[in-house]
Amino acid sequence: MEKIIELKDVCKTYFLGEIKLEVLKGITLEIKKQDFALILGPSGSGKSTLLNMVSCLDVPTTGEIILEGKDVSRFTEDELASVRGKKIGFVFQQFNLLTHLTALENVIIPTIFQETSKEKREKRAKQLLSSVGLEKRMHHRPAELSGGEKQRVAIARSLVNNPEIIVADEPTGNVDSKTGEIIMKILKDLNKEGRTVIVVTHDIDLQRFASKVLKIKDGELDE
Repeated sequence: MEKIIELKDVCKTYFLGEIKLEVLKGITLEIKKQDFALILGPSGSGKSTLLNMVSCLDVPTTGEIILEGKDVSRFTEDELASVRGKKIGFVFQQFNLLTHLTALENVIIPTIFQETSKEKREKRAKQLLSSVGLEKRMHHRPAELSGGEKQRVAIARSLVNNPEIIVADEPTGNVDSKTGEIIMKILKDLNKEGRTVIVVTHDIDLQRFASKVLKIKDGELDE
C-alpha cells in the first residue's frame, strides 16, 4: 500500500522567553493508506504535538511532512486549512456543540455544503448517532444530554463527511469503557471502508484495534 503521510526528521521547538522547549526531536515515520495507526505515549511525551504535525494543524520547526506526495510543512495557513477541510476528519476528547441546535442538527452542520440531498445528509447523520447509541437522543439539545452523550454527538459530527484520513486525539478519554468500545468500533469500521485512521492515546489497551503502533517518549519514537 502506498504512503499517505510521511514525516522526515521532524523537530518542533517552542520558545518561552529564554527557555527553549524541544517537544519533537527528529521524528521520522510513515503511515500508509488504510493503516490504523496508533500513536501511543504518556502525558508530556509529545504525542499531541505529533498529532498536530500529521493532521496539518501545525508545521514543524525543521523537517518535512509529506502528505500524498506534497510537502505540506511549507504550506500557508490557508493552504493547510484547505487540506484539513478536504482530507482530514478530527475526533477530539473535548466537544463543541451549538447549544441551540439538537444533536441531529449539530451532526448535520458540516454537510450543508455537500452536493447531496437534505434527505441523504440527514440519513447519514441519523446512522452515525445510532451507531454511538444515541438513536433515542438525537432530537435533544446539548443541555439535555450527559457529558458522555455530548461527546458522542461531537464524534458523530466529526465523522459525518467521510474524510479520507481520520485523526483522533484521546477519543475514549472522557467516556466510560462501553462507550469507548463503541467509538473505537466506529473508527475501525471506517478503516475497513478504506480510510486511514490515526489515533493518539495513552491507553495501551487500544493497541488491539491498530495495524501499526508508534510509541513516543520524550519527543522521540521509542522503537
